[in-house]
Amino acid sequence: MTEQDAVRAAAEAFQAATERLADVVPNGFHQRGPADALLTVTGSLIPVLNGIMSVSDVPDAQEITLLCEKLQPYVEQLPWSIRLRGEAGQEITGLAARHGLTTRTEQPFMLLSLKDAQERQGTGSGSVTVRPLAADEHETFATVLGTAFGAPPMIISSLYTPHVLGQPFVTTYLAETDGTPVGAGLAIVGERHVGLANIGVLPVHRRRGAGRALVEAILRDASAAGAHTAYLHSSDEALPLFEQLGFRTRESWSVFTA
Repeated sequence: MTEQDAVRAAAEAFQAATERLADVVPNGFHQRGPADALLTVTGSLIPVLNGIMSVSDVPDAQEITLLCEKLQPYVEQLPWSIRLRGEAGQEITGLAARHGLTTRTEQPFMLLSLKDAQERQGTGSGSVTVRPLAADEHETFATVLGTAFGAPPMIISSLYTPHVLGQPFVTTYLAETDGTPVGAGLAIVGERHVGLANIGVLPVHRRRGAGRALVEAILRDASAAGAHTAYLHSSDEALPLFEQLGFRTRESWSVFTA
């Protein structure tokens, strides 16, 4: 498998994971376009969890236009986005602008072979422990993650309900120091890939090994579950941590939001 094949496979795994998430969210909705772009609605207040995602090398402008029309009744009161793996081009950029999506950001898409991850695993921080959370601990997950990202916990809990967190392909993790929650994260395993999302550490506990411990725990569990590759989209702030753990940026995705 070439590097480009590996990137494409990870992108398709990410798209499939998003589709599965929309499928289990109450009142969620998803639909594929003619060229396999994905329309999803989760009801979340996070724009990238509602909208259109294309993982094609070259996005189909006509398909994106069609899906935007189908999406409109669902997102009248919701933030949404257009997320593209391939180059947006002027036609899609103009389409996004006509729908009020005038902010364009670039997201690094990072990959890591779990075989390489095993070779990089450290001894961890002795003061940090990481454990999977049970579905009925959804409020703990929402509180810790909301605090880590400076967001109201209800934004997290409205999507990650006990029903969603109880799905076999979803696992949430809690990092603790001396029994005190200091960070949280989420993993979705499927298509022999693991997607990492919402890796957050409380501001006063950053740079003490909690983020690294969370990621390493997710990678160990995913490898044991049969995954061979990890993928994620990183913020600029978290990029150095993921690079230290062996993740490498393979391409940049365009995201249009209001």
